Amino acid sequence: RAFETAHSGSTRMRWPIWIALVFGALMLGAGVLLFVSAHWDALSPQTRFILVLALVALFHLGGALTAERFPEIATALHALGTIALGAGIFLTGQIFNLDEHWPSGLLLWSAGAAIAWALLKEWPQMALTAILVPAWLHGEWFVAAGYRFFPSEGWVPICGSFLLALTYFTAVQGEQGDTHRKVLLWIGGIALVPAGVSLAFSYLWLPPIRFSAVSMSYSLQAVG
Repeated sequence: RAFETAHSGSTRMRWPIWIALVFGALMLGAGVLLFVSAHWDALSPQTRFILVLALVALFHLGGALTAERFPEIATALHALGTIALGAGIFLTGQIFNLDEHWPSGLLLWSAGAAIAWALLKEWPQMALTAILVPAWLHGEWFVAAGYRFFPSEGWVPICGSFLLALTYFTAVQGEQGDTHRKVLLWIGGIALVPAGVSLAFSYLWLPPIRFSAVSMSYSLQAVG
């Protein structure tokens, strides 16, 4: 008892708990997806929409209820709720056959993750925001380029991805950094390899092969 009391604040067993939480969250999310997909065709549009809203609400509600007793489980459930928000946004478009500007779905998802990050101050929400906002910008660029897109304009998202990954990778300053900066470092380190390879091989596209005779405007290139 004296040993347990003296080491009650130890974090030496923290990594097995996080591994269990990660796999548990993945299994829970996969189970929900399998359940929904198995009954999707038999549900009416109204029931589908209610189910989508309920999934987002239930995950966040579960996170709120477990926040004091087990903060790590609350973090995992809130992360699932934010992920379910993105699925809900795109499933809503599918339910009601919305033919809209598809990057707007990524924008709404990014906004939801940013709001969750501002309210919860947790690293999974920050990580989702750091991934979703660039994904939205990439989507806007590809839609704006449209049929005028040719490889030379492909350098805009390629160079942007590489520079952003490099920025994330250098987020930790000094020997130690907070959890948020360490998460950015891991995201940047993982993304740096494919971004660097894409940047290197993009030069093989010279000379540019246009898919359309219409060139991209200088103003659009400047915005990109």
